[in-house]
Amino acid sequence: MGILLGSLWLTMGCAPAERDSAQAQPSRRGRSQEDGDRPIIVDVDIAEAQARGRDLNYSGTTQPLRRVSLRARSDGQLLNLNADVGDPVFQGQVIAEVEDTLLLSELAAAESDVSVRQAEVEEARNESIEAQFRVAEIQAELEQAQVDSRRLKDLAGEGAVPRRDAELAQTRVRTLEQQLRSAQEQVRIRDRAITSAQQRVGAQEALVDGVRQRLSYTDVSSPLNAVVLERLLEPGDIVQTGDIILELGDFSEVEVRIEIPDRDRSQISLGQSVEVRLDAFPNQVFSGQVSRIFPNADPVTRLIPVQITLRNPQVPDGQLGGGLLARVSLNSSSQQVVMVPAQALELSTTVSTTGRDTIFIVEGNDNQTSVSARPVEVGERENDQVEILSGLAPGEQFIVRSDRPLQDGQTVRRSFLSENNSDNNSDNNSENNQS
Repeated sequence: MGILLGSLWLTMGCAPAERDSAQAQPSRRGRSQEDGDRPIIVDVDIAEAQARGRDLNYSGTTQPLRRVSLRARSDGQLLNLNADVGDPVFQGQVIAEVEDTLLLSELAAAESDVSVRQAEVEEARNESIEAQFRVAEIQAELEQAQVDSRRLKDLAGEGAVPRRDAELAQTRVRTLEQQLRSAQEQVRIRDRAITSAQQRVGAQEALVDGVRQRLSYTDVSSPLNAVVLERLLEPGDIVQTGDIILELGDFSEVEVRIEIPDRDRSQISLGQSVEVRLDAFPNQVFSGQVSRIFPNADPVTRLIPVQITLRNPQVPDGQLGGGLLARVSLNSSSQQVVMVPAQALELSTTVSTTGRDTIFIVEGNDNQTSVSARPVEVGERENDQVEILSGLAPGEQFIVRSDRPLQDGQTVRRSFLSENNSDNNSDNNSENNQS
């Protein structure tokens, strides 16, 4: 329902006697008394629900999908650096070389030590073999001595040989048994020496592998397809393990980080399509998606970080870069809201103690009726219209304009056009009910 012009309703709503009184120009005291006697003339409208969707606009900055710091993994002088800011690099591409002279010398010394340890293993094996041969010889002698001892013992028992010969044979058996035990212990010692030497060889080979691994670190390669964002060192610089050589950025996709107020959180969902405009390319509109909504809002600003991702499109000079100002816009879902003219909230003669805005409600369609002041919660203001979040329901009648400030419980008189509009609304409702 349209809002009535003030000059029209004020002229048509006043009685002829009142117009004559105005033309007669009574005294100031007479006019005040007359205003107090006549009812307040008001324009009345009916609250209607409107489908309202609004554009949500935010700003952010472009950044690469991933940012990687390419660091030195060995100490030495930086010999070559084959990439500069803006250059594309590819996964596995050797970008820089660090001096490897000291590592080559360390590798040669470590490999020499491996040879020494391997020689120790061979020497221990040879000694073990000799010890095993000695055990075999003693075992053979012991077996023969045991046979001779038994034979001489039998002969001595028959008196064929002196008993002393049998005793000497038995003593030789015991001596050979001790020599056998000693030889067997020497074999065990040699076997342990072999094991120890082999362990030393393994430890030295591990050192060699470590040096070779460190030597491979002198070639610095890119871990991904990227673009060089920053070059922090130059050839000839002395680097230490962990020093950053280059900053790389993966621009296969571009991210835009925005922050939204918590009241807009319900309007944004994962996968939602958005439009992105860049000041660097004012004539292009890029399509993106909401890829991440962070769970925590800033406790002070109540802003929620949201990440927008868009495929990196081709632009006149290649690809989109980082650090560009991006303006993100998306349409919120349509909602049924009640909108009223802003002037409808400016009719009260008193200031609300609750700090909330006040609107005046009328009931019924009588020419003269009373009004009630009702506090309402307002939302956004746009083009002299105010969104009512609570306190006014669709179908309720409210005062848009009055010729004097209002108070709760006052009697008012509808303007002539308000009466006609009210009748038209009643007829329309009646026709709708009949149909």
